[in-house]
Parts: sequence; structure tokens; C-alpha cells
Amino acid sequence: MGVFDPDNHDNLLGITDLDELNRLEVEGVLDTQQHLLELETNFAFDNTLILNIHRAVFGDLYDWAGKWRTIETNIGIEPGKIPFAVMEYADQANYLKNKISGQDDLIHCLFFVHHRCTQIHPFNNGNGRTARLLTDLIANMNGYQNIQLYVRESGEGRDQYKRALRAADNYDDSLLKTMIRERLRLF
Repeated sequence: MGVFDPDNHDNLLGITDLDELNRLEVEGVLDTQQHLLELETNFAFDNTLILNIHRAVFGDLYDWAGKWRTIETNIGIEPGKIPFAVMEYADQANYLKNKISGQDDLIHCLFFVHHRCTQIHPFNNGNGRTARLLTDLIANMNGYQNIQLYVRESGEGRDQYKRALRAADNYDDSLLKTMIRERLRLF
């Protein structure tokens, strides 16, 4: 979630109640999840899909929805490199999702789809939620339920998730892959 400034009305609806804004964001995620379940299994990752998912979640609330980040942040790549990096990311995600032949391949694909999206950090806000939607999309297409990788509230679950992402940033995929493996549940 972005920085909420009730004096600045960080949203298109002028909502000043943070709980209400959170509720609407959650509704956007849930509605988008439902629509993603309707995609054909032979869908292709591409820039348009990723932008559309982000826009579907946040488009009613924020003017930055469905647009690449144009500002520097303390995480993520340089803004000018985002469209090309996402195109490479999508190509690799398509390759990995199309060669899944067992659980290890699936876990590797889910790891890549989730981690690389958060690493690129293509949006001003909502990167983790977008990464989780993309990860869940791959899991669902392979007969698995949504993977609960992130706990919003502070605590050990959230700390574990952040440690796993930091380790993956440093080329250690074991923590995040373990989290994914532990959370895989067939429909």
C-alpha cells in the first residue's frame, strides 16, 4: 500500500478513511482473482496482461494504476528499464510455465514469477499484490489453490516472507521455494 495522505487524497475517490481504502483495495484484488480464474490455461504472460491485472485491481482508486513506475525508489530497477525488463520477465515466465512437468518445475516457476516481479518493482505501488496474483494464476492453472505467501500484519509470517525475498535478491532461492512448497494445496 502506498503512502496514504488524508490531506492530499492519494486516491481518485477522495477517501480519507484508511480502513475504507484498504477495504476497496481488497475488493479489487478479490474481483481480479475471480476474473483470472476465467483465463484459458494457454494464456501468455506479456506486458499487457501485467498492466491489465494491475489496472483491474487499482484502477478505480488510483491514477497510477496500470502504468509503469516513472520515479526512483529504494527498491526495484531504474524506471526507464522497466518496460524492457518486464518483457524479458514475461518471456521467461512463459518459458517456465510451458515446461512444467512436475512439482519441482512448478515451484521453480512460481518462485521466478513472484520474485522477479517484486525485484523489478514495476509499479508505484501494489507490486507485491500483483506478484501474488500472477503467482496464484500459475498455481491455479496447475490445479493448486492460491498460495498465501504474505501476511499483511506485522509478525513472524511477514518477517519470514521479507527474509525470503531478501535471500532471493542475493541468489538464494531456498527460503522462498520452501515457503511456496509448504503452501501448495491442490484444489
